[in-house]
Amino acid sequence: MSTVIPSQATWVRFPRFVGDAAMQLPVLRLLREIKVGPLVVWGPKTTVGLVQGTWFCDAVLPDEGKPGPFALARILRQHQAARSIHFPKSLRPALAAWLARVPERIGVDESLAGWFNTHSGPFWDAEGPFLLRYHAVLARRWPDLPPMPYADFDPGVAIPAPTERYLCLMPGSTWPSKAWPVAHYRALLLKARAEGFAVAVLGSPNEADTCEAVAGTEGINLCGKTTLKEAAAWMRGAAAVLGNDSGLSHLAAACGAPALALYGATDPGGSTPWGPRSQGLRKEGIPCAPCFKPECFTPGHPCLAGISPEEVWTQLLAWIPV
Repeated sequence: MSTVIPSQATWVRFPRFVGDAAMQLPVLRLLREIKVGPLVVWGPKTTVGLVQGTWFCDAVLPDEGKPGPFALARILRQHQAARSIHFPKSLRPALAAWLARVPERIGVDESLAGWFNTHSGPFWDAEGPFLLRYHAVLARRWPDLPPMPYADFDPGVAIPAPTERYLCLMPGSTWPSKAWPVAHYRALLLKARAEGFAVAVLGSPNEADTCEAVAGTEGINLCGKTTLKEAAAWMRGAAAVLGNDSGLSHLAAACGAPALALYGATDPGGSTPWGPRSQGLRKEGIPCAPCFKPECFTPGHPCLAGISPEEVWTQLLAWIPV
C-alpha cells in the first residue's frame, strides 16, 4: 500500500459487500488497460484491503467509520481528485464528488446519483451481466473503450495449500433462500474426498455453524480464519470452486478459478460471476423461481434442493483436468 495519495488521480469507490467489491476488480483492470493515470481505491476497510499492495491500484484509503458525503468530499478536495468512479447504488459517493467539484463523476443513475454525475447510466433498468452494465456507463466517458476484461486477480499472498489437488466450498449465504442445502454440500465434500481431493471450506465468522457442518473432520475448515486476500489465494489455487450466489463466488471468478455458483431465489442472467471459467447453475421448471425473496416459502425449497450433489459433481469434474 502506498502511504502517499497521488493528486489528480482517478478515485474508485469500493462498496461494502464482497461480491460487489469483486466486481470492481475487472473495472480496475480495464482502467489500467486504458491508462487513465494513478488509481486510488477507497471505501470500507474490509473490501479495499483486497487490492492493498497489488498491481490494481496505486494507493488505498480505507474509511474511518462510515463518513458522510461532506467528509468524503473533503478527502477528494484535499487530494485534488481528477475523476471519481462510483458504482455503489448509493447517493453518498456521487454527492461527495459533486460537493468536491471533481471534474469527472462517473456512476449509475440509481438513488438519484445520476443527477450529480457527469457521465451516468442505468443499472437495475439495464440488461445483461452486471459487469457489462458497468462497461456501458464507462463507455459514456470513453466511447472507444475495449471490452470488459476478466480480472485475473492474484492476491499475492502465500497460503498453506494441500499437496494434493483441492476444491473450495463456500456454503454460506446472506439469504437462506440462496443457500444450497448443507446436506448436499456435505455429500459433495465426502464424494470429493473419496475421489482423492482435499476440500477447503471457506466462509465468514457468522457462517461458522454451517461451515462446520459441511467440513466435519474430513474437510479443511477455514471459516473465519482467513482474510479476503487469503480466501482469494485459496480459491485461485483450487481445482474447482463451488458456492451459492454469494460474494465469495464472485471473488472466485475474479481470481480466474473454475467457479460454479448455484442459483435459486436469484437470477444468474445478471449476476453470474464474471470470469473465464465461471458459470451459474439453476434448476429449470420451478415456477416460483427466481422469487428474489430472502426466505423461501415453498415447501422443500425445490429451486435449490432439487439440484443434486451428483449433478453438481458432474459439472465440477468437467472443469478439472484429468
